[in-house]
Amino acid sequence: MLPREHYLKQTFQDLGHFPEGFEAGGLSSIQARLIRKHGTLINALINDNVSNPTLEDAHLLKVIAQQASPKTPVEQAWVKYLTLIKLKETPKKSARATSK
Repeated sequence: MLPREHYLKQTFQDLGHFPEGFEAGGLSSIQARLIRKHGTLINALINDNVSNPTLEDAHLLKVIAQQASPKTPVEQAWVKYLTLIKLKETPKKSARATSK
């Protein structure tokens, strides 16, 4: 377990879902910047690897669990990021179902 500052220093990338970058995947440039800056921290929070989470971090986890509405730009960007991932994965599942 490491402090949240450690994770904020690491740039987040998702080459599996956004090989050409977050902007090309449907996020605005501001949202993409927020995802790159906070994504590693958010994943560490989800995996319970942060030694000093804040109240804001706890609220973010509630937003991800759909127990609260997103209020900050980071929360809104992460919800959009998750929505885009679901949209990218849905056609793959549909294509498999129709090919059987």
